[in-house]
Amino acid sequence: MIKKQLVCTLVPFFVLLIFTSCKSSRQLGYFKDLSDTASVNVIASSAYQPLRLQKDDEVQVIISSPVPEASQFYNLMTSVPVSTVATAAGSVPGSSQGNATTGQNFANLYRVGTNECITLPILGDIKATGLTTDELKAAILEKLQPHLKDPTVMVRLTNFKVTVIGEVGRPVVVPVNGQSINVLEAVGAAGDMTVFGIRKNVKVIRKLPSGVTEVAKLDFNKSSVLQSPYFQLKQNDVVYIQPSKNKGLAGSQTGIWVSIFSGIASVTAIILSRTIK
Repeated sequence: MIKKQLVCTLVPFFVLLIFTSCKSSRQLGYFKDLSDTASVNVIASSAYQPLRLQKDDEVQVIISSPVPEASQFYNLMTSVPVSTVATAAGSVPGSSQGNATTGQNFANLYRVGTNECITLPILGDIKATGLTTDELKAAILEKLQPHLKDPTVMVRLTNFKVTVIGEVGRPVVVPVNGQSINVLEAVGAAGDMTVFGIRKNVKVIRKLPSGVTEVAKLDFNKSSVLQSPYFQLKQNDVVYIQPSKNKGLAGSQTGIWVSIFSGIASVTAIILSRTIK
């Protein structure tokens, strides 16, 4: 009697376990063309291309010199919450009035306007679109030379972000600290592709300064994807993971298959329980 009860309990369990394992095996890996036996696979990658500023980009520009009283006139002084300045500038200057929430602080944040320039105090408009942050820094230094002795300029892009949508663990907008992020890093921040994500048809959607939108297809089954100029992402890129055609079918039929396997397991258990004495 005990054997019969044990069989009736374990058979359905093992059948459902096999079904679950088959479902899990559908998960796909990356870079299928790489050798599994080689200790190191050497792959050529695309040359790094620095970001170039576009309209509506936001940059932080901090100008300093050995004489702070002279350089302060070239920085943008604004009254903003201290917490905002701490996030944007990385520090919280003390307030002479002892106000813990607001005060006169150097935010130094500039948006690239429709005229393709940023506007700095005293220096006026400086063309920014199409320049890297290093090139913009050099342009600002050139304008400062006649007015400020031994100036120092720091330029940083502050609104660099990419978006990941589609068949990922969690669609997300990824803020980038720095000026470099690739597709794998962005997808990782979104919780990786689901089992229904098509790894050979990952799309990078990029709007160019000219207004043209490019849609590039990346195949992550092949290691050559590392050589694509779209592997490294640019500001405001969208990464779209396309779902497979079987997703809807699999979702609608999961319950049916579970019922079928459960029925088979039950019949098997009954047959075995009658044959075992």
